Amino acid sequence: MGSILVPIQGQPGLFREVDEATGAPMGDRVVNIRDFREGDKYDTVAIPTGVITAGTEFTFFNNLQGKSQGVDTNLRTSSKLSAGESMVLDRIGLHVRLSTGQAFPAPQDIKTILENSFYRLKINDILQDEGPAIKFPSGYGLYGQTNENGQGIVTNGVPATASTARLVKKQLLNQNHELDGRLMFNQRQWLTSTVLGPAPFATAGTELPVITVQTSTSPPANAAVLVTNFLHGLIRAAVSKG
Repeated sequence: MGSILVPIQGQPGLFREVDEATGAPMGDRVVNIRDFREGDKYDTVAIPTGVITAGTEFTFFNNLQGKSQGVDTNLRTSSKLSAGESMVLDRIGLHVRLSTGQAFPAPQDIKTILENSFYRLKINDILQDEGPAIKFPSGYGLYGQTNENGQGIVTNGVPATASTARLVKKQLLNQNHELDGRLMFNQRQWLTSTVLGPAPFATAGTELPVITVQTSTSPPANAAVLVTNFLHGLIRAAVSKG
């Protein structure tokens, strides 16, 4: 098991690090969050057009090569916070981007991803949370309507941070913690078998999610759909950039 932060009674902004299993203090260390700012650490994966075969996984935070700092990710070290940086992890969220350059994912593609995938976050190989992607709204996104052909404003839950679930146990992270977020499209064999009934619930092959080619561009674009994983909490930057 890992450690969690518990507030020190009568001392706002001060927390003590305790063992998650026993509740015993882990030394005399006191965490002062008065120097922290609220923010996110995030990374983005690209889901290409075509059929998503069963067992496909997309990993966040691991491969930062070529990604735009600020747009696609704000990590500078693969799978870890920067040296001297620390974070009190409070919330996990997933957001499907509504545009990939000049291509605009169809609403059906956003629903395909959110309704057919499974998300899991591990830190130092310790499970933090897991579940269907729809369980992890980011609280971010556009809101309203559009009259564009074949388009719609689709978000994972309400685009308001007050509507998102918070972790029951806050986690203190630093540069020594390995971040491993995964979006998985697992096999759903029960839908095409007769295990649960006299006839299958779906024809073989129709249970596999498909990302469509973007017909809103001219010519149609073979553009991937982007998904961003947000880790929200209180962040303290390194004292220096050295």
